[in-house]
Amino acid sequence: MQTPAPARIRLLLLTDTSIAFSGGSERFLRNLVTLLPRDRYDITVVQLDAGGFPESEKHHLADGDAARIVHLPVEAIYGRGGLRALRTLRSMVAGGGFDIVQSHHEKSDLINALLPRRPGCVHISNRRDMGYKKSAKLKWLFRHLNPRFDCVVAPSQQILGELARSEALEAGRMLWIPNGVDTQRFHPRPPPARAAIRQSLSLQADALVFGCVARLTPEKRHVDLVDAFARMHATFPQARLVLLGDGPLQGEIEARVVSLGVAGAVRMTGMRPDVEAILPALDVGMLVSSTEGMSNAILEMMASGLPMIATDVGGNRSLVASGATGLLVPARAPGRLAEAMLALAADPALRHRMGEAARQRVEREFSLAAMVRAFDQAYRRLADVA
Repeated sequence: MQTPAPARIRLLLLTDTSIAFSGGSERFLRNLVTLLPRDRYDITVVQLDAGGFPESEKHHLADGDAARIVHLPVEAIYGRGGLRALRTLRSMVAGGGFDIVQSHHEKSDLINALLPRRPGCVHISNRRDMGYKKSAKLKWLFRHLNPRFDCVVAPSQQILGELARSEALEAGRMLWIPNGVDTQRFHPRPPPARAAIRQSLSLQADALVFGCVARLTPEKRHVDLVDAFARMHATFPQARLVLLGDGPLQGEIEARVVSLGVAGAVRMTGMRPDVEAILPALDVGMLVSSTEGMSNAILEMMASGLPMIATDVGGNRSLVASGATGLLVPARAPGRLAEAMLALAADPALRHRMGEAARQRVEREFSLAAMVRAFDQAYRRLADVA
């Protein structure tokens, strides 16, 4: 007797940003949409990004019809766009077309919490950071809205702990699913490939290259990174710094680099679509944020075989085993950061051991397949689908 095919889950994903963007939460959502089994999911993505509908979204979703994308631009949740999006989504959900509604970021969470509840539809909030952008009033509001969610999922235990503390989130609603990285896309490269990438970036073969993948925004603390690099560059003039990312602080960071006299040693590439090719050409990966949830950038650098220097905040301490796969330093401490950079600069053997251990840890604990499998299992359990 032939076994019946599993029932298809109708999944509605709400996000404040376009999935074509290059940030960690957008990469997470693209991975989820494209890798969930297509024969078991019907996926609709509703984007509340007010910046317009990028044509590049079709490119980012891989070939085929992985998801239907709907654009409902919202400037302010309490404005006309927010009310219009709420009305549209209430109609979509009330019609019984979805088994699961999952939201990402504050606007989407607020709308999700206000949608009608009906039997057979599960509401999930996916929290990706430590809530550093939430005001005290917004945290107060979420204390009252969190019971509207059947489940709140987060990629790190630190995020869930903060939600319990600041938003009175109940343990029974918490679900921890770590981020995953594509270890086939992000992997070490042989010396000839490294040399070719370095040449394309105007980096000498013998340069000691530190790199950071992050948006140029205040919480990523590029100012601390540049200050620390300038200090260590005085001791290691062959050191170079590659900053992959763009953002509102680009002009400020460029000016800082010039004022510190290291403009010739710093490469600011903007956000590159080929980041997986650039990372293996580096010697040390860095992320020095003042706050983090669970960084996809750290996972991608570790998967590329890089030892990490990261700040001891949020989920970073769950990823970087200090002394084994990299070094953890306090946030907003350029002096301590420079000391860590000097320590790795002076010890090639240590860099090599940490880089190998970092790759092995990602393969063992943070694979993309494991993350998608965990979401698939959680969805089927919450939706009570065999």
